[in-house]
Amino acid sequence: MRPDFTLANYLRLLTSPVYRGVLIRSLEIASVSTVIGLLLAYPVGYTIGFVVPRQRQALLLLLVILPFWTSYIVRTYGWIGFLQKDGFLDSVLSLLLPGRVELGLLYTRVAVIIGFVHVYLPLLILPIYASTQTLDPRLLEASADLGAPPWRTFLRVTLPLTLPGIVAGTTLFFIAVFGSFVTPQLLGGASDLMIGNLIADQFGEAFNWPFGAAMAIVITLVVSIGLFVFFRFARVEQLYG
Repeated sequence: MRPDFTLANYLRLLTSPVYRGVLIRSLEIASVSTVIGLLLAYPVGYTIGFVVPRQRQALLLLLVILPFWTSYIVRTYGWIGFLQKDGFLDSVLSLLLPGRVELGLLYTRVAVIIGFVHVYLPLLILPIYASTQTLDPRLLEASADLGAPPWRTFLRVTLPLTLPGIVAGTTLFFIAVFGSFVTPQLLGGASDLMIGNLIADQFGEAFNWPFGAAMAIVITLVVSIGLFVFFRFARVEQLYG
């Protein structure tokens, strides 16, 4: 290592097919996990914040936050026993379906995405729940009185009003997934390493600190862009007062 100002490490990251592929893969996994998480989190956040009576909301929010009280690594290790060959999932499917079922999901990209969605789902649910607190039921009733079907009311009224929560949740979720390395390390295979794993390897095994620092700067830039989107479009004062 030489104390010299150079862009060689950044060029290596962007021009090398191997490292560029890892960067693109990290963006793909983070994007797919965010979309799946949003599809699961929106009905939950909307139901808790707008459908369930207020006196019951605290209990349901507690159940949403409860997994955060358990170690991240413990929750990830739990999926190993669930997804591994002849594990809990294969055993249950073998009982329900004729014949022996071996999905072999462990050490695949599917396992990584499942782990991400499970671990970080509260980061999506809570902002969506907060955004539903500003929903005025009279607006939905007015839309129905004007003849709009439920799906049009959702697209023209509900979705725009809850958009700040969606932006906030997806931003926080994407940032957390993109920089993660524990879940891909434990649940993913050698072909699904993410940029966080490469950074850990550069500092802990290859001892190429300049290259690891360059990759860390790239993650920092992605996080900064995500935070800009968050504060630009999420209307934080509306969500959290």
